[in-house]
Amino acid sequence: MAFWRKFFIVTFIFVVSEARLLDEEMYDFLSDITISSGINRKPDSTGKTPLYILGFFPLDGPMTLLGNVSKISAELALEHINKDDTVLKDFDLRMIVKDSKDDEGYAVNSLFAIKNEFEPNILMIIGPLRNELSEAIGRVLKYWKIPQISYGSHSPLLTDFTNFYRTIPSSVGMNNPRIKMMQKWNWNLVASLSSNGKVFNTISQNLVRELNLNNITLISKDSFDHHQPTASIALLKEKDARIIVGNFYEFDAVAVFCDARKVGLYGPNIVWLVYGHFESNWWNPVDLHLYNCTPEEMLESIEGHFAIRFEVIGDEPGETIGRITPHDYRTYILNKTGVDLGISSKPAPYAYDAVWAGALAINASYAELGMNGLTNFSDPTNRQADVLIMNMNSTQFDGVSGRVSFNEVGDRMGMYKITRFVNGSYEDIASYNEKEDKMVFFKSEQDIWGGEPPPDRGAKMLRVDKVSKQLFIVMTSVSILGILTAVAFLVFNVYYRNERLIKMSSPNLNNIIIIGCTLCYITIILMGLESRRADSVICQVRTWIFAISFTLSFGAMFSKTWRVYSIFTNKKMQKRVIKDHRLFVMVGVLLLIDIGLLTTWEIITQPTINQRTITEYRDRSNPNLMIAVTQNRCEGQHDQYFAGVILVYKGLLLIFGTFITWQTRNVSIPALNDSRFIGLCIYNVVIFSALGVPLSILLADNSDYTYGIIGGLIIFCTTLTLCLLFLPKVASIVQGYAPEDVGSRVMSNMNGRSSRGYTQGPPSRSDRLGEPTCTHSVSMEPTSDARLGV
Repeated sequence: MAFWRKFFIVTFIFVVSEARLLDEEMYDFLSDITISSGINRKPDSTGKTPLYILGFFPLDGPMTLLGNVSKISAELALEHINKDDTVLKDFDLRMIVKDSKDDEGYAVNSLFAIKNEFEPNILMIIGPLRNELSEAIGRVLKYWKIPQISYGSHSPLLTDFTNFYRTIPSSVGMNNPRIKMMQKWNWNLVASLSSNGKVFNTISQNLVRELNLNNITLISKDSFDHHQPTASIALLKEKDARIIVGNFYEFDAVAVFCDARKVGLYGPNIVWLVYGHFESNWWNPVDLHLYNCTPEEMLESIEGHFAIRFEVIGDEPGETIGRITPHDYRTYILNKTGVDLGISSKPAPYAYDAVWAGALAINASYAELGMNGLTNFSDPTNRQADVLIMNMNSTQFDGVSGRVSFNEVGDRMGMYKITRFVNGSYEDIASYNEKEDKMVFFKSEQDIWGGEPPPDRGAKMLRVDKVSKQLFIVMTSVSILGILTAVAFLVFNVYYRNERLIKMSSPNLNNIIIIGCTLCYITIILMGLESRRADSVICQVRTWIFAISFTLSFGAMFSKTWRVYSIFTNKKMQKRVIKDHRLFVMVGVLLLIDIGLLTTWEIITQPTINQRTITEYRDRSNPNLMIAVTQNRCEGQHDQYFAGVILVYKGLLLIFGTFITWQTRNVSIPALNDSRFIGLCIYNVVIFSALGVPLSILLADNSDYTYGIIGGLIIFCTTLTLCLLFLPKVASIVQGYAPEDVGSRVMSNMNGRSSRGYTQGPPSRSDRLGEPTCTHSVSMEPTSDARLGV
């Protein structure tokens, strides 16, 4: 009996133990089935409350490798989160893994099935990988108010969903480093080529906006259907595009570069800036023969192109949020999957960081929502959703893919890597930090290009048309001589102002003429400086000085001629006294009109220096190089209207001055001993003004011709005016003159009538004092006003 009792006890223990083992194996088997269907109901042995997120990964189909690596990476993040005592310490974060099968309909159907059948709440969705799937699921989740964090969808269209986030940067951000490269190497003429599709079309539209904002000209923008870029390549060739931005995937890139080689759109003078997330050896697919290209031809065609890609894995040596360095993470994935993330652009690091971003946002929301707020999330209220989304917006941490933070539309502010294909492989050229908007180059310009970067057909080889140094020196020297001459005449006029010969010619008005002529010479110097230095201040000063110089010199001559005209057209033959101060008032009124017009011009129109292309031509020594000739012009928004008003005003003054000069052409007034010379000076100004205005318009496209001819006309006209007015006076003073002959007679032949009968009377008291007066018709009084009476 003792034996059997022991036998039954041993047998019972064995059966119980085997049954327990069988139960555990069966449970594990059933758990595996549950996990594979997306639901994990295994109880938490630690007693922590489970929280659930849903992860979509393509585990079946052409993207299986990407899906599996991303899934393993996400599960590693879950492991690190649940071991971290500072994040969700009261919870056990679990992920329901669902195969998206890379199919929009299947993914959306799975989402509804899990939502309806799975009792615990789903706080977040991780994924999917592809853009189209994320968009399809995002359309549903925006009504459920559940945040979605994609690890592989880079389409800029997804920013329309307010609860959509991604740890992979948006592909539209690739345009920023492209713009930086264009600015660094002075590429102002670029072309764009994209494959048709919503993603790349949106990137192209953003590129157009960014180019406009940065004053870069887009000479061609075209798109093509799948594998059919031939017509678009021909258009680029026709436009002579040298800097080409390419937006297409690798299967289209083969067709693009094969066709580009056929038309010669490759080589050291052609720069391609393409989307860079291509697999290794993408240029040599198994069906390359279908494109009528050999591997050697493809390598020759793609040599030197730039690829802009996302910075998949961080390069900082320190630990990240999961207490693991990027190097350790890379080693783990390599050992687990055989994929080296250092040379392969798999989105696995983004999946790791996506799970962490969600966990940190949930952890931050726990303080406000509490246990019930997180565990009762099957039908979230606006407050629950707003709190979770608010914390997603403020999430920042160092992940295995680098620094993770989101902008106002949920896009990752990420890092971009710029590589260049050289001698059969890619080498790192630069990196771009989107958050700091900073570009860092790893190589010098000499190392990248072996010299200077290629031109963009014109912008690099700009030739600014400006006044040559030699001509500027000559014109400035002549102007300085003219200024010295004017100053000499001014000193002469002031020194001999009490001489009867000088006094009777209104010396104060002559001083104004000299000052006006001096300003004309200064204008010539400023014209040359404006062309050479392109300074808006010089431009404004030159405009003011030239306008005032004309008014002072011509206005004074005009007023003196008007006095003669006014006296000798006095039909009633009444005595008329016109003093110099009335002439000063006339010049002052003309000057006030100038100041009013110029001040209004300055207030309404702020002139700036604009660079305008005059012409383009191909360099004879280098047919691949286009040279653009540009000019720096001082321009304002309404210049044409103000310039037109001033020209009309000055033109009317010239016409009227010519008229009264012609009317008094036969008047000889020794009392006003320079009246005839004043008339000649007015003719001189009118003739040269009539030549100068049209010539300045016709010669505007050549700075040397404009400056040389227009400046020469101004110098010649100004010098002739000074010489006509003052050389006779200088000669008379030097050679000597009889004071009693000055102002003793007036001779006129106005309108063909002779002035017979006007004779000199007996010497008066004034004559005896050396202050002559004319009897009968004209009397002269010895004052500085040189008053005339008829």
